[in-house]
Amino acid sequence: MISVLRRLGIALGSLVAAVLVMGLVGGMFLSLFGLNTTTTAGQLQFAGGVVFTLVTLVLGGLVYRDIIRRERRPS
Repeated sequence: MISVLRRLGIALGSLVAAVLVMGLVGGMFLSLFGLNTTTTAGQLQFAGGVVFTLVTLVLGGLVYRDIIRRERRPS
């Protein structure tokens, strides 16, 4: 039970870290491709939001995988 709670905490922390990174850097990165999440154009804002969400989930998954991989490595 503790193991499941620990992994859940790691997953949540990874997702929070990814959201913070995307919030700080992602807006600038997405604007280079013309996908801005703060524009008033509906379809462009939706596309930017979808890309922002997908990149955040992928980044969070990569952070989670790295933490779990380092945890299992024999010392």
